[in-house]
Amino acid sequence: MWKKKKQNQREEQFARNRLFRFSFSFFLALYTLAGYASHTFYFNTNLIAAQKQNYELRLKQARSILMDEQSIDKENSATHYLLHFNAFMKAFITEEQGDYAAYRKVQDAALLHFDALPDSLAFKRLAQSDAYFFSATLKAKFEEFYGAARDVNRANTLINENHRLFPNFLPNNRTRGIINVYLSTVPDSYAWVVKMLGIDGDMRQGLGLLEELAHAAQDTGYMSLFAREAAYLYSFSLMHVAKNPAKAWSETLRCTNDYTTNLTSAYFRGAMAGKLNKNETAISILERRPASDEYEQFYFLDYLLGTAKLNRLDSTSITDLNQFYNHYKGRNYIKSCLQKMSWYYTLFGDTAKALEYQALIYDKGYKLNGDDKQAILYAAKVLPNSELLQTRLLYDGGYTKEASVVLYAVNYKRLASRQLKAEYCYRKGRILEKEGKMEDALTLYEACTLFGIDSKEYYAAYASIYLGDYYLHQGYYAKAKKFYQRALSFKSNREYKGSIEQRSKVGLSKLK
Repeated sequence: MWKKKKQNQREEQFARNRLFRFSFSFFLALYTLAGYASHTFYFNTNLIAAQKQNYELRLKQARSILMDEQSIDKENSATHYLLHFNAFMKAFITEEQGDYAAYRKVQDAALLHFDALPDSLAFKRLAQSDAYFFSATLKAKFEEFYGAARDVNRANTLINENHRLFPNFLPNNRTRGIINVYLSTVPDSYAWVVKMLGIDGDMRQGLGLLEELAHAAQDTGYMSLFAREAAYLYSFSLMHVAKNPAKAWSETLRCTNDYTTNLTSAYFRGAMAGKLNKNETAISILERRPASDEYEQFYFLDYLLGTAKLNRLDSTSITDLNQFYNHYKGRNYIKSCLQKMSWYYTLFGDTAKALEYQALIYDKGYKLNGDDKQAILYAAKVLPNSELLQTRLLYDGGYTKEASVVLYAVNYKRLASRQLKAEYCYRKGRILEKEGKMEDALTLYEACTLFGIDSKEYYAAYASIYLGDYYLHQGYYAKAKKFYQRALSFKSNREYKGSIEQRSKVGLSKLK
C-alpha cells in the first residue's frame, strides 16, 4: 500500500515536472518568436540623412544621429546596418589598428541583429552579405587574406541566395556586381582565392549589374543610397578593371558633382582625374575638397595632391607629401610617398636628401599594394636619370608637350645601359602615341621589349600590353595575343606584376 502511494506521488511529480518543462519551453518559444518578429528593417528620413553623412565622411555627425535612432527603436536593424557602414568607412580611410578593432565589434553586434530578422525579409541576407563583404575588404588591408577569402565566399553565397529568393530586389546588384567584376581578373599570385571560393567572376555581368543599379530611378528614399554606392563602384571598375577610361570619367562626373561638400566624391573624382592624366583638374578638385572639422581627416588626399603637384614639377608638392607622411598612421602608400619625396629632391638637385628618403623606404610602412612594392624596388636602385624622371612625371600629369621637350633634349646614344635605353624607348613611345604618331610609337614599343628583355623594370612588359591593346582594337587578334602573352613572359621584371597580369588577362579574355 505504501509502495503504491509512493509510486503515485512519483508519477504526479513527473507529470508536474513534465508540464513545467513543456510550459517553460512553450513560453520560451513564444518569447523567442516574438523577439524575432519584433526585429524590423526600415529607413526613415533620419537614417537616410545619416547615410548621406556617412558618404560625405561626416562620420561623427552620422554616428550621433544613428545612436539617437537606436535609442528610439532598438529593433530596427537598418540602424545597425548604417552603424556598421559608419565603422567600416572610419577603418577604411584611417587603416589604424584601433579603428579596425572597433569595426570588428560593431560588425559582431550587427550580425547578431541581422540573424534575428525574419527570413522572409529581403534585407536580411543583403545586410548579412554586406557585413561579410566589407569585412573582407578590411581583412585584405590588414593582410588577413584567408579570412578575407572566407568572408567573400559567405557574402557571395548570401547575396546569390537573396537574389534567388528576391530576384527583383535591385540592391542585390551592388554586391553581386562587384564580386563578379573583381573575381574575373584575379592575378595568378592570388589564384588560390578563386580555387578556394569555387566561383568565377564575370566582368561583363558584374558591370551590367552595377550599371543597372547606378542608373536606377533615384529619389530621396533608400534606393538612392544603394544607387550612390553602385555608381562609385561602377566608375571605379570601368577604370581599373574594364580599362574604359572615357566611360569611367563620364560616370565619375555624373556621380560626384557634390565633391565640394562630399569627401568621398572628392576622392573618387580627384583620383580618377589623376589616373586619366587630367592633372590640373585633379589639383583643382583636391584643393577644393571639404576640409572643416565636420569631416574625417582623409590624409590620403594629401598624398594624391602632392603627387599631382609633383607631376607638374611644382616645388610646393613637398608640403602635401610631408602632410601625408607626418600625420597618416595607416598602412598603405607610406613607402610610395617616400619614393616621391626622394624623386622631389632628385628633381631639385639635392642628392643627399634624395638618398635619405630613399633609404627610409626600407624601414617605414608596409609593402601591400603595387605602389609600395615598387617603392621597395626603387630603394635598391641608383637614383633615376633626372631628365627621364621629368619626362615620366610630366607625361603622367598630361603635360605631353613639356615632356616631349625634355625628352628630345636627351642624347639617346649617351645612355649608359640597356635598361635606360628601354626606358627612353618606352617614354618616347608613350609621347608619340599621345601625339597620334602610332606607327612610330609601335616601333619604339617593340624596341623597348627588346632592350628590356632581361630588365627588372616594367617598361618592356607594359610596352607589350600597349602593343596588344592596339592590335586588339585594330582586329589583328593573333598579334594581340602574341603581345599579351609576351607581357607575361618577362620573368626578370619585378615591378607592377599584379597590374601587368591583370591587364594582360583582361586583354586575353577579350580575345575569347
